[in-house]
Amino acid sequence: MARAQGARSQLAAAYETSYGTAPAGGFFQMPFATASLGAEQPLIESELLGYVEATLSYWADAAKNPVSTVTGQPMIETGEAALWTWDARPYPDFPARADVWSDAANWRLGHWMGGRLGQVSLGALVRDLCRAAGLDASLVDVSELSDIVPGFTVAALESPRASIAVLARHFGFDAVESGGRIVFRTRGRAAAMTITPDQLVANGSGEVMELTRGQETELPQALKWQLVRADEEYDAATVEARRTTVQAARVASETFPLAVSLEEADRRCRRALMEAWVGRETLTATLPPSRLALDPGDVIALDHDGRRIDYRITRVAETQARAIEAIRADLALYDLPPGKGRAPQLATPTVFGPAEVALMDLPQLSDTVPAHRPYAAVFAKPWYGTGAVWWSADTSGFQLLDTIGAPARMGVLAADLSAGAVDRFDAGNELLVDLASGTLASVTDTELLNGANVLAVETASGVWEIIQFGNAELVATGRYRLTRLLRGQRGTEDSMGNPTPAGARVVIL
Repeated sequence: MARAQGARSQLAAAYETSYGTAPAGGFFQMPFATASLGAEQPLIESELLGYVEATLSYWADAAKNPVSTVTGQPMIETGEAALWTWDARPYPDFPARADVWSDAANWRLGHWMGGRLGQVSLGALVRDLCRAAGLDASLVDVSELSDIVPGFTVAALESPRASIAVLARHFGFDAVESGGRIVFRTRGRAAAMTITPDQLVANGSGEVMELTRGQETELPQALKWQLVRADEEYDAATVEARRTTVQAARVASETFPLAVSLEEADRRCRRALMEAWVGRETLTATLPPSRLALDPGDVIALDHDGRRIDYRITRVAETQARAIEAIRADLALYDLPPGKGRAPQLATPTVFGPAEVALMDLPQLSDTVPAHRPYAAVFAKPWYGTGAVWWSADTSGFQLLDTIGAPARMGVLAADLSAGAVDRFDAGNELLVDLASGTLASVTDTELLNGANVLAVETASGVWEIIQFGNAELVATGRYRLTRLLRGQRGTEDSMGNPTPAGARVVIL
């Protein structure tokens, strides 16, 4: 199909040309998955929604959707139409999380509705702003505004006219008075007619036109736009367009209260910069009354001195003749390819799982701890920040006993642990433990005898043996081989298993 520029009639005609009409009473599938509005580029956001709207409005016309003489039903039941391309995967996680979904890269130029149906058309937004200014809908024409606005904020106490000016700057359109109405016209129009100097009216000095070219140093070398990314938790983003072969050194910056995609923002920023450079050539002339059909926003082609240059009319003064002001225009500026996208960086949501809790009836390990109180070890990954221990004599009425500010280092035995000697080093056994977090390190015998490297092993339900180790060797990720053991410490000789099986819980004390 030829690339449509927002006109529904063009979309509908192209649709009919490409896909034809289904037999009366037959089944017709809307080909959203394979539709394209241009051989060189697949569907992008604004065109996709325009395509859906044009398709539904096309088949809603009874002349194009005849009633079957066999079934008495229309060829397509528009009241039952549905978008089968809706995806239940949450936006913007899809398509941002390419590590989760392998088809995430297809979303940008694909036909998914997720993340798009909540947007508003530029025409509808401008129409509402005009209504807020007190204009009747019949006095406003927004039919040419086909872009999509993912998000827009009126950031200050400003008039609707100021808000529209922000949109006009970003999307590239003009507001003109024509036929008693305010018409919003997109830029990038083809020349309405060709004019030669012989067709212009001379002014008082005998000149038929004046061509002016602005100073290059007065124009920006680079243009930076700051916007908001709708697919990245509305964080600020900046796009930049730059010219490298000019003498200008000024950098211009603008901020827009708009949530847009980076690809489209980059394209429009490049267009705005090139508009400034191309538009430094201005034309002042006077048209005869026969050119009454020309309005601001129209493009004329000036055939002069062997060159044919397009100029966009910016101002018309109605006198005996029609004095106009125009700036040079280039149709190619309004068909630039989208910019390079950047995958959004979304914060990974923290998912808290159940905690691993060990309530241990151990001997008194420190004089600062009351002898009658048990020990509690709590481990969770990710850690909650603070753990809490509550107690109650019944199944209700719990009271806060204590809080835990850091997770315990806990693990499990990776191999059986046989019984060993007490009151001396157990040289015949080694303790192989898989640690969930943290690290272990070897200590000297002096440090060991001073109470370093103490752990508890659950030899049976609720029964814990306290062991010290002198040597710690990392043998795999999270797995340690502990040797030079002191068994049954703090009077836990009777708690020693024979053997303690693999999988038993281990808590570093």
